[in-house]
Amino acid sequence: MPADDFTAEQREGFAWNRASWDERVEAHWRSRMYREHADALRAGGHDLEPRLVEAMGDVAGKRLAHLQCHMGMETLGWERLGADASGLDFSPPAIEKAVALRDELGMSSRFEVANVYDAPTVLGDGFDAVFVSVGSLCWLPDVRRWARVVATLLNGGGRLLLDDVHPLLNTLDNTPGEPGFGFRYPYLGGGRVVIDEDGTYVDGDHCFENQRSAEWNHSLGAIVTALIDAGMRIESLDESPHCVWKALEVMTTQDQQTWHFPEPWRGRLPTLFTLVATRG
Repeated sequence: MPADDFTAEQREGFAWNRASWDERVEAHWRSRMYREHADALRAGGHDLEPRLVEAMGDVAGKRLAHLQCHMGMETLGWERLGADASGLDFSPPAIEKAVALRDELGMSSRFEVANVYDAPTVLGDGFDAVFVSVGSLCWLPDVRRWARVVATLLNGGGRLLLDDVHPLLNTLDNTPGEPGFGFRYPYLGGGRVVIDEDGTYVDGDHCFENQRSAEWNHSLGAIVTALIDAGMRIESLDESPHCVWKALEVMTTQDQQTWHFPEPWRGRLPTLFTLVATRG
């Protein structure tokens, strides 16, 4: 999709986001979270969650596209399970890390640098599966265009597995006092939200120069309707109260892998959602 199809505000947001992600790649690469992902691959396995493997189904011998793949570790995980995997991300430093790890491991996944809206042009079509992982849709201004991208990539009967941040969580922010969080950002409307933040979601103290980013929150209704209108059939939609990073200061963990709201909100507010759909 050519850049002139986006508004000036959207192009500005893309530029902020790419600069932000480019700068954070090295910190992510060195973090415990991503070291564990990479070490699982180096040990001959993968670090994909069992629930995702089950939801996707058998990928052996199938073509799989991982959109917004960051440093490609989940992409390589799908290859470990037998997929002919391709990963796409808009950050050149992230894809450089993905390629380096692939080559270190002697694997064969394809990695490309591109805006996700350009995925059909860059990757082609004829895929049996599309995977979209946590922290993806909030960076995209137009969820309907995204849904058409997914449908274009897939063969008839092809499968989408979308595992992402629940849009309700995207409305919350840290606040002092009880309960320690509150509504700050809109759930409906889909407008751009400008965020200034000097850190990142991995462990360690970080302060980056590129602190401004743009996010767009898409309601579950907007996401589901966009996929249906693009010719996809929704098979399942699950909501989970378990968070895979410390999204809010009030959250607690026992294993440093799964974070929760404190009582009385523990288990009562969604943090992630997992959607499975097939192309008609």
